Amino acid sequence: MRWFNFGILVLISLVLQVSICRRIGIGQQRLIPDLLLLAAVVLAFRAPDKDALIACWVLGLVKDITSGSPLGGYALCFGLMAMLLVRMREVLYGMRSVTLIVITLVMSMVIEQAAFLLCVLKGSAGWNQYSGITFTIFLSAMLTGGLAPYAFWLLTKLHRQLGLQRDRFYPR
Repeated sequence: MRWFNFGILVLISLVLQVSICRRIGIGQQRLIPDLLLLAAVVLAFRAPDKDALIACWVLGLVKDITSGSPLGGYALCFGLMAMLLVRMREVLYGMRSVTLIVITLVMSMVIEQAAFLLCVLKGSAGWNQYSGITFTIFLSAMLTGGLAPYAFWLLTKLHRQLGLQRDRFYPR
């Protein structure tokens, strides 16, 4: 993987996430897609094993820094997600849109629920907020999952710049 170009991708995703997506949030809850999670899922499918783990951990750390959650929660969750997807990617084969949508939806739900649990354990959130936050997390996960095929298409087009394989072969 070309790490300088990956850093540029992270910076662009972060700027889009923090500035534009928050301004044009959908509905009363101001739902926004999680662009960092989209990049993590696609890189977990496309990058070599070790590079995918490192890249997803870095994306999680960036999300930790920009969100109000305890430091390390998203990094741990993104890293575990990358380990799971790297082990299962030959079975799941991420070139199909339905597979990408379902995996992104499920991973977004699980990661956000784990981050909320960490906030509750840390004391920065209470269980009484759980029902409203869970519905918002579900809607945001649906929006993120719906954008997964487009993110996969975009990062496939950028495979040379990022140093990713273009075909189905998954390097170890």
